[in-house]
Amino acid sequence: MDLPPNRKGSSPADRREELRKARAAAPTLRVVCPEAAVVRVELSFQAESLMAQGGQAFSIYPAAKAHFVYPCPFGDCDGAYDLNEVVIGSLQAGKRKTRGTLTCTGHRSRNGKSGSPCELVASYSITVSFENEDAGVSSRSEG
Repeated sequence: MDLPPNRKGSSPADRREELRKARAAAPTLRVVCPEAAVVRVELSFQAESLMAQGGQAFSIYPAAKAHFVYPCPFGDCDGAYDLNEVVIGSLQAGKRKTRGTLTCTGHRSRNGKSGSPCELVASYSITVSFENEDAGVSSRSEG
């Protein structure tokens, strides 16, 4: 029996392609949680050096894919922050706010060495607005 050759870690380009395919295969927010009007995910990064990363924010509406995996902001890192379980759990529990931290498990080149653990810490804040809330429901009328 032939075994596949050992693979090194996936490249950032490979990782982006995997994320793209997973997002395309994900159900929409409307399917996952019909009551959700919008899910807002905010990420802020805790840099250990002068290489600080800016925060990121994403708003997911009912017609959008309910895929909550975000690539590490370092372009040479093959890691990602997977918030799928956290967000889906919050939606199923009817939570409006969830906060926490995740550490990137990817690898990147730094200090002249390739394959060093990234370990960039991201703080996340997830805010869910539901259809039955008063805010914004009346502004959706069409004229």
